[in-house]
Amino acid sequence: MENDLENAPVITLRFISIVPGANIEAWERFNKWFAEVYGPMLFMKTRGATGNDFYRLIGDTPEYPQMGSFSHRENLSLWKAATETTEIVSVQNEFIAWEKRGVIESIWSAVYELIKSYRSDPALSGQKEDTRIENAPIMHLEAYRLSPENQGKYFNWFAEFGCKIFIPLFLRSPGLKGYDWFKFTGLARSKEVRDLEYPAYLSVVYFENIKSFEDFTKSPEQVAFQKALRTGFPRGLKYEWYVQYELTNSLRK
Repeated sequence: MENDLENAPVITLRFISIVPGANIEAWERFNKWFAEVYGPMLFMKTRGATGNDFYRLIGDTPEYPQMGSFSHRENLSLWKAATETTEIVSVQNEFIAWEKRGVIESIWSAVYELIKSYRSDPALSGQKEDTRIENAPIMHLEAYRLSPENQGKYFNWFAEFGCKIFIPLFLRSPGLKGYDWFKFTGLARSKEVRDLEYPAYLSVVYFENIKSFEDFTKSPEQVAFQKALRTGFPRGLKYEWYVQYELTNSLRK
């Protein structure tokens, strides 16, 4: 079921937080640079880039980064090639300079490959799988803390029950726009980050508003999913990530 690593679409997560006590004017200048230079240059002016989505954290959960972006790429080979271009190296060095000035702290920098993508819109169901999505302002990230021995077991369980049974049921939930399931490639945009370890598998669920997400968490389908998961993993699974972000801007090619 897993896509070939070199051909599957990938996303790059780059999430940050403001350093406590950072100069507000410097933070505002960084935000302007991030939106006007970092996003367009790093993601849109290189081969294989298909889009970029910017997000900000919903609520106050200090353990998660405050803002960040998803870079969408056609495949891993094109992502690797882009990271070696002069333009990308230059922008990356400038990003590091903002960190050294004490303005931002990089929290996540990871590359994930798409395993399976689902969309609630029937018109999109027959198209090629794509990590991009439109008209989905709310993004929920969900990933479990898996021991090495449980990673293969979880993949098999999710491929059999999650993909074939539960996600098709989830797509009937009002306001749920899409569900993407990813595998960590072991690669990162930068190693100068707070978190160096990442979940082996990541679910990204898209909603039209926060109420749709809240209703989904209480739905019979979600209750049944959690019950089935406990049956497959009697000792239980703990969340590594469970957090919601709001879309602030999108770039598309």
